Amino acid sequence: MLTRLRPLASKLLEYPAKFLAFLPADLYTVASLVPAILYLMACFRGDAFAGLVLLVLGSLLDAIDGAVARVRGEAGPRGAFLDSVIDRVSDSMYVMGFLLLGYNPYLVYVVLVGSLLVSYTRARFEGLTGKSMEGLGFMERGDRIIFFVVVLLLHYLGYMNTASRLLFIMAILTWLTVLQRLVRGYTMLPKKL
Repeated sequence: MLTRLRPLASKLLEYPAKFLAFLPADLYTVASLVPAILYLMACFRGDAFAGLVLLVLGSLLDAIDGAVARVRGEAGPRGAFLDSVIDRVSDSMYVMGFLLLGYNPYLVYVVLVGSLLVSYTRARFEGLTGKSMEGLGFMERGDRIIFFVVVLLLHYLGYMNTASRLLFIMAILTWLTVLQRLVRGYTMLPKKL
């Protein structure tokens, strides 16, 4: 759903990208793993606020890498591939943090698998057709990050039951996105090559 805001986000990231373009874009991509690892450590300590700050920092680093790549003229398949892989690792760490904070392990598992399948269905469809699935579904990566931030904020404020319900809603919306993408891909792909 946030895909519609991508042009605005790209415009907002132009200035910081010019300032940060003295380093290669791939460095920012890999560097986004550092806050994700620190996020897990914060969640292990039960520090939802530090986790929240680190998740936002990691997401900003992830957002800036593409802008830096465009400024440096490095945007291409290699960087996109690296970014996708690092995003899946970070996503898995972000979801795992909820397990460390005491959320229902079955719910965390459902969110994790759904999150990975949203990205996988898009990548597989695009690999087979060359067409994009961007914007299809309720819970693309940016949407999930916003849900994570709100859940962590509610947890920090002491509303763990509300945060847990929100995580449950997120799980449903994530799996609806998987279903939407599965149906779209299945109906658009030919039976035989």
